[in-house]
Amino acid sequence: MRDVKILVVEDEGIEALNIQRRLASVGYPASSIVLSGEEAVEKVGELHPDIVLMDIMLHGEIDGVMAAEQIRTHYDIPVIYLTAYADDDTLKRAKITEPYGYIVKPFRDREIHITIDMALYKHAMERDAREREKWFSTTLRSIGDAVIATDKDGLITFMNAAAERLTGWTQAELSDAKLADVYRIFNSQTRQPVENPVTKVMTSGMVIDQANHTVLVARDGREIPIDQSAAPIKDDAGNMVGVILIFHDVTEREKAEEELRRANEELERRVAERTADLALANENLTQEIEQRRQAEYKLAERNIELENATMAKHRFLGTMSHELQIVLNNIIIFAGTLLRREPWPLSPHQMKQAQMIRSHAQHLQSLIYYLLDLAKIESGRVEIMTESVDIAAVLREVVSIASPMAVQKGLKFTDNAPEREIWVSTHRRAVSHILLNLTDNAIKFTDSGSVRLEFAQHQINGQLVTEFNVVDTGVGIRQEHQKLIFEAFAQLDAGGALRPREGGGLGLHLSQKLAELIGGTISFKSAYGKGSTFTLSLR
Repeated sequence: MRDVKILVVEDEGIEALNIQRRLASVGYPASSIVLSGEEAVEKVGELHPDIVLMDIMLHGEIDGVMAAEQIRTHYDIPVIYLTAYADDDTLKRAKITEPYGYIVKPFRDREIHITIDMALYKHAMERDAREREKWFSTTLRSIGDAVIATDKDGLITFMNAAAERLTGWTQAELSDAKLADVYRIFNSQTRQPVENPVTKVMTSGMVIDQANHTVLVARDGREIPIDQSAAPIKDDAGNMVGVILIFHDVTEREKAEEELRRANEELERRVAERTADLALANENLTQEIEQRRQAEYKLAERNIELENATMAKHRFLGTMSHELQIVLNNIIIFAGTLLRREPWPLSPHQMKQAQMIRSHAQHLQSLIYYLLDLAKIESGRVEIMTESVDIAAVLREVVSIASPMAVQKGLKFTDNAPEREIWVSTHRRAVSHILLNLTDNAIKFTDSGSVRLEFAQHQINGQLVTEFNVVDTGVGIRQEHQKLIFEAFAQLDAGGALRPREGGGLGLHLSQKLAELIGGTISFKSAYGKGSTFTLSLR
């Protein structure tokens, strides 16, 4: 308690000194006194006390209620009111400022001691809850999968940006809306409606997975093939209080499967044609025909085996990645639930273990996404279709995701994203992915200072070049290691050694591959110990 700083706001000097003396007697010696509301607001900005004892009835231009309101607006400091009397209007105004307690004069020493302790505890708990809620909300809004949460009545309480993009609805438009009115799904083979997974979870209380033939009807009528899973949200007593639904677009996967099927059919057709041509051209050479037929037969068998092996590999990768993603999503969700337990918080050891569970699950989930994307690119199964993209909107999206991560780490994050629309012919998802990866790396490897996202356009040899620079004041890269930075699984730590610090070492490698696919380049400049600048150039 000796470390608790208290500011006493009392316009009666003798009474203020008496309060200060009594505070010291109950274990709060670090207290200061001001005599007016104006001085209280100014002193709070200078001293940053842990708590303020505010007399409601103060002389001067602003009374205690007005001073408390300004303190609540500009500083996160709890206020306890001291009052001997006040009219009803003043008390109503005082309630609006959300004080942490009232002490009626004259008061006992034990009364003020208990009130201060309770106010400090309540303020600390509220601050921790806000931080946990902010972290959890940022995480859900940042992940690539679409997430919707409902209450026990099926009313939507949360949607992340991915869910808004897929459904075509925004959370602001869906106040008290039922999930069934927004999330409309049917079976792609039967064209019949599919039972809402949230309804199944509410009925069974179990986790529900649907990974085949499910189609989502978006707000604009688009039909989007999806995989989905839903899990119950329970309170401390084990009662179901809602459901969390996770789904993602599998259009690209289905396109890849269809292309593979057509390739197999074409291969079989060509083999059959080739065999028939050889038989017709060499009908008089029975022995040679037989030999060639055997060769063609063996070749066809090997081709079929190869295609079967390829299909089995893709099915295995798709199935395992999906299953792993579901498990990891649930681990992340349940770890987050553990970290939000109230009013009985976890012990420090339990909190540390829950945080480690969530951190490792997120790391493994990120690694799975990187490996799958890299496998698609290197196998040539990624189609990049250029479109007219509003670069300003992409920058704002990246800033909205990266800025909270930087602030949470204590870094300054700035940008020069233009307010007006700037249209460039490129691939939006690839550009967004690259910029998010570069900003994430900058934040990850910067322990102090700042990260900046810059945008510029230049004319080079009569051609318009669009550039994005991610500038940080982080650890930098040693000269001898700079040539290795884009290699797969290579990553430098704070000491410049080639060993993992965070992530799997695939981010820059995958970003470079994506840049090449959209006709762009990634370059960088770095000085060890001073920071780095990574540049994405689009022509």
